[in-house]
Amino acid sequence: MDLDTWLHFLHVLAATIWVGGGVTLSLVGLRSRSSTELSAIGEFSRTLPFVGLRVLTPAVIVVLVTGVWMVLAGSEWNFSQFWVWFGLALFAIAFAIGGIYLSRVGIQLDRATRPGSAVLPAALPVLLDRWLVGYGAVLAVLVVAVWDMVFKPGL
Repeated sequence: MDLDTWLHFLHVLAATIWVGGGVTLSLVGLRSRSSTELSAIGEFSRTLPFVGLRVLTPAVIVVLVTGVWMVLAGSEWNFSQFWVWFGLALFAIAFAIGGIYLSRVGIQLDRATRPGSAVLPAALPVLLDRWLVGYGAVLAVLVVAVWDMVFKPGL
């Protein structure tokens, strides 16, 4: 096996972890949202940074690094191809939603669920709803990115 094969394998594996991890977190968030116990939202808010830092962030980095590396190392792909820059644009959108919007909502959710927080308990489901909508947007972008990677429009 050559380097391109390994880079492709790592790229697909990391993308699978990113999408699958996001779907799983969203399902856990939905389950927490439907619970009558507000402590379920607190548990979810503590799960977010744990999973985000240990699973999703490394996967996001590997997706970007291996994707760029494959384009730089391969002779059949280049940055002028539509599907390549479209994929990079989709990555940037998903990264921006996650890094700007979701991280802020996650921090607010974490602070709101800490003991002694001044946030009213009624605000917790609202914050969780905001996170769920935001991650739903990320997942929609990632589905389009997967489509782009598989079908390579314009190639």
